[in-house]
Amino acid sequence: MKITDSLYACVKALWEKAADKEFLIKMAEGTLDEKRYSGYMLQDYYYLVEYKKILERLLKLSEDSEVTGFLKLAIDVTVYETESVHLPAMKKLGISEDAIKNTGMNNVITDYVAFYHDTIDKNGLLGGFTALLQCCWDYAYLGKVMYENYGEKIEKSQYKFWFDAYTSKEYVETNEKWQSLVDKMTAGADDKTKETLCNIFKTCAEFENKFWDVL
Repeated sequence: MKITDSLYACVKALWEKAADKEFLIKMAEGTLDEKRYSGYMLQDYYYLVEYKKILERLLKLSEDSEVTGFLKLAIDVTVYETESVHLPAMKKLGISEDAIKNTGMNNVITDYVAFYHDTIDKNGLLGGFTALLQCCWDYAYLGKVMYENYGEKIEKSQYKFWFDAYTSKEYVETNEKWQSLVDKMTAGADDKTKETLCNIFKTCAEFENKFWDVL
């Protein structure tokens, strides 16, 4: 069995729970208040800034050319998403520079980012790389399942672009590549390593669910 099969089994129930979160359902239905969406965008911006730093930290630890190339591309995509997509969208929503500078990360994002760094401290490149996969894979799962459950409503929702982004061919392929790299990196891993990675993966999924709850 591939490690990604085990990782999926560890978080399946949590991802299913996430797909029932009020915030996501209201996005799918197009009934989410724009102020709540603005709050999400602001917190997601802070997350992206930290996410880039974590990718850069992992890049310094990588000695495999394939993993290094993937991380470099991920950093470039994150920078583009943050500066060319996310910030302009925030300004369009009326989020001021003052709000961006002074609001700060909520407790869930703060603890989530701290967990990433702690995971790298304790489990190195493999731990951090697996932890970040959960985020990418979780959103791909949510995009797919939400479209399956609310497809007709999403087509009419003002937030359709969000679901389209996480079901796009490029995003799905990136997610699949990430999974294949984790499988490659864990080939021959012992049971203790697999258990550790599953616990990391599950903890990240729990943080994601907490995030939807505080928005």
